[in-house]
Amino acid sequence: MPNAVADIFRQAATLNTQDGRRRGNVVDLEGGCDVVVTGDVHGNRQALTKILSYFDRPSRRPRRLILQELIHGPADEASGHDRSIELLLRAVRLKVERPADVLFVLGNHDLAQITGVEIAKEGCLASCQAFADGARFVFGSEGDEILAAVGEFIVSMPLAVRCPNGVMITHSLPSPRRMKVAGTEILHRPYRLQEDFLRGGAAYEWTWGRGQTDEQVDALAAELGVELFLLGHRHTPSGIEAVTRRAITLTSDSSHACLVAFPADQPLDAQTVLLSATPLAAINLHD
Repeated sequence: MPNAVADIFRQAATLNTQDGRRRGNVVDLEGGCDVVVTGDVHGNRQALTKILSYFDRPSRRPRRLILQELIHGPADEASGHDRSIELLLRAVRLKVERPADVLFVLGNHDLAQITGVEIAKEGCLASCQAFADGARFVFGSEGDEILAAVGEFIVSMPLAVRCPNGVMITHSLPSPRRMKVAGTEILHRPYRLQEDFLRGGAAYEWTWGRGQTDEQVDALAAELGVELFLLGHRHTPSGIEAVTRRAITLTSDSSHACLVAFPADQPLDAQTVLLSATPLAAINLHD
């Protein structure tokens, strides 16, 4: 008998890969909608609740929600386990209910989880093992089947979402010295699972990159026809900051967590994004 939870992840994976707006590993959003972009969530339950509350507010135009890195959170106080799989399941259920409205972009923690290459997070030196142990704690004997389905979902995620106004949302950008290794071909073709996700592979470089420069990002923007990149990945104490003049990073898992919302088809510049970000602390769940 199929596992109901595993089946939800598999359904969402199919929705990701069969999205008619997807070309290669980029989803091109349509005009006439508003976009809600989050940074890394990393198991923060209250953050996800506030994000979804904001997303569900009445709106004159359709909204598209872009999520990244829900997994690898702190240990639950009651159980001592990383239970971030529950946050991922909550978001994936919403994807199945509203497939056009909810999108995910691939992050480095996602890659680490499916490749088994351990990653440290907030004092936990084995976040991948902690996530797997947490899944087995939550789902018992069905945990391994569900973890396999999570893997299917992760490899179905696109690398980027592009808006008609020239904004591209991606977890990171390649490091300047790795730009030739990473290239841009990965954006336009299917993943090659045996090479793209491992260290030195194109997907790895696009999700792990740091230290971007104005010159590098300007050249990448010109090649891809992008006006502004919105990223996650970095530890951002202020919640949002400029990486370069064409790249902004935000986080959704800290005390200064925020999100960014904007019309997908209207011009947007870096200064406007920096000034208009919505702190999650300002979102009242009782409104």
